[in-house]
Amino acid sequence: MRNATWVVAACMGLLLGLLAACDTAPGPDELSARPPLLQDFSFSPQRVVFALLPPEQIAGDSVRIPLDLRVTALGPEVSIEEVTYIIQSPTSLTEPLATGTMQSGGGNQYTASTTLTISALDVRNYTILVYAVDEARRVSGEVRGQLEYVRVFDPGEPPVIDEIIAPDTLRRPAEGQPGVSLVLAALVSDTDGLSDIEKVEFWNVNTPNTRLAMCDDGGNTPCGASEESGDGTAGDSIFTRRVFIESTNTLGVNMLAFQATDRAGLTSEIVQKNIVVVQ
Repeated sequence: MRNATWVVAACMGLLLGLLAACDTAPGPDELSARPPLLQDFSFSPQRVVFALLPPEQIAGDSVRIPLDLRVTALGPEVSIEEVTYIIQSPTSLTEPLATGTMQSGGGNQYTASTTLTISALDVRNYTILVYAVDEARRVSGEVRGQLEYVRVFDPGEPPVIDEIIAPDTLRRPAEGQPGVSLVLAALVSDTDGLSDIEKVEFWNVNTPNTRLAMCDDGGNTPCGASEESGDGTAGDSIFTRRVFIESTNTLGVNMLAFQATDRAGLTSEIVQKNIVVVQ
């Protein structure tokens, strides 16, 4: 299997045009040099449930799955020339479902966004391969992952709050002055995909029954009881809520709790953030 995959990666002329690499053996200098190194490969979603797909992703007998890929590519001796991804067909090693080039984002980071179209009934795991080529035409080892596609809904993994973005300290406005805007943001991930996240909320631990919704809507729709969420970009996994600190707010530490819930009712661990309101 690995040798067959190597033929796909090294000889697929439509991707890299490495015909010379397939026809001639490298010389001694190339053998002693270090090839590129790939690490920290990730992609989202990792699991797709047909029952949770929005209508726009279903077209007749096919489904369209937006995929985001990310990897770190290091050239120990010479610069990276190209990083390529292949989504293998479960039935053919020589005819992949999708291929493409990942774009450099600086700092050795490479990303790609693509849409995979598959049969709605073809319940399988789909292998994603990534490899790099440096300017000396040396090919890295591959990294790989499995995209799981299932038809029926069953509880997967709970969502995860990866980061809370909020200031540590906020100055309370003076009496008679307008309220100060405070934007709270939570970076949330789910192995079942962003569409599996049902809601993201936060609350003050002193008033746990008063919970406020956070939204990933680009600020285009009302978010809970608020006229705007304060969110910058829709669908980027950053759930946001704008609140206001008034002159009547109590000084001191405000302990906020954040939690995400998916469509199966699974909840993330509660993440807390302290914000100190000062005079």
